[in-house]
Formats: sequence, C-alpha cells, structure tokens
Amino acid sequence: MKQSFEISRIHTPLGIFRVSGDVSDQNSLAISQLEIMGTDGWLFLDIQSKKVVNLSKQLEPHLLAHLQG
Repeated sequence: MKQSFEISRIHTPLGIFRVSGDVSDQNSLAISQLEIMGTDGWLFLDIQSKKVVNLSKQLEPHLLAHLQG
C-alpha cells in the first residue's frame, strides 16, 4: 500500500529540500516533486535528470527517517 507524503521543509547535509511523493509499506520512495532552497527561494529540480535521480537516492535515508519519526 502506498501513502502520499509532503515534506514542506527538511534540512539535510545535502541542502534544504521540499519534497512530495509516495512511500510504500516496504519503505520504498517514489518522489514526484523535489525542490531545493536556493539563494532566491525554492528551485524546482528535474526529477528525470540523472544528477537529481542520484541526489534522490542520497536523500532517501534522510526522508525515511523524517517520515518514520
């Protein structure tokens, strides 16, 4: 079963993010929207790009810890 989530602001060693998506019972994440805090505010990231896919994988443990906490 999937559950939607929305994190309005999460501080990680990789930056400050705003994230939304789905999480399954097996704790697998499907990120549908990812934004990073830039100097001028929130910047949308292209979740299809390889760099952002890699970033998403690095963010997963931080996001799961936040969602479970």
